[in-house]
Amino acid sequence: MIRDVHHVGIAVRGMAEAYALYRDALGLPIIKEADVPSRGVKAALLAVGGSYLELIQPTDEGSPFEKHIKERGAGLHHIGLLADDVDSQVARLNELAVLLEDHEPREGFTGRLSYLAPLAFDGALLEVVEPPKEQGGRSKKGGGQADWRDQLATWRITRIDHVVLHVPSVDAACMRFEEYFGVPTKRRMERGPRSFAFLRPGDVVIEVIGPNDGGDPESGRIAGLAFEVRGIDELAESLREKGYPVGEPHAALQGGRIVSVHHSGACGVPVAFIDFS
Repeated sequence: MIRDVHHVGIAVRGMAEAYALYRDALGLPIIKEADVPSRGVKAALLAVGGSYLELIQPTDEGSPFEKHIKERGAGLHHIGLLADDVDSQVARLNELAVLLEDHEPREGFTGRLSYLAPLAFDGALLEVVEPPKEQGGRSKKGGGQADWRDQLATWRITRIDHVVLHVPSVDAACMRFEEYFGVPTKRRMERGPRSFAFLRPGDVVIEVIGPNDGGDPESGRIAGLAFEVRGIDELAESLREKGYPVGEPHAALQGGRIVSVHHSGACGVPVAFIDFS
């Protein structure tokens, strides 16, 4: 019923700072931009392989995204799950008595969508979305295009590899993913005091993490974002030259090599890059 992760939503304090990293430093093309008065935000959609980042800047004090930033800080806001038929998907969720913010799909910036209530996943926010069929586009970066292309000749981001969901109960979250969306768990493991589960509705992996003995109710959150990259050393050096707080590439548990940018330099997002080549 759910085919993939369509997008990862990021609440940002200012679009200029977000563009400096995700558009200019990482070279992700802007697909669309718009003011959304009904939600009190300015939004932008950037392509990452077959998925997207949605950057959301509140422009109104009453915006739910302004409330999110005040309560949790800027950073990862929601996961948008790709539905072929959002009306049927929402009808199923209603039949299952799932807590929803939108009991009927509505037109949104990324397509026809419906948010689940935060309590549906213990505080973590998910939505189902059916994007417009004509979605696509090209970069709107503007000046400096030649330098940008030269930069991408040495490295490039190919896709979103995975997004991390931190929940109080991994078992409960996995059960809900299968019951609500038809997404089974591919692999489970424990490491020390934490449990891990890996789900793959499509190209993007959803990594679910939680304490073995259960955590605080309503403590769920979208906790991390990882991109696949080709040329990890060149990427790390490029980010370092631009002043971003980036570590040193090192061996990753899932294979390949990984490097992270501290959330303080990535609009509040704990972001990592993995090179499997």
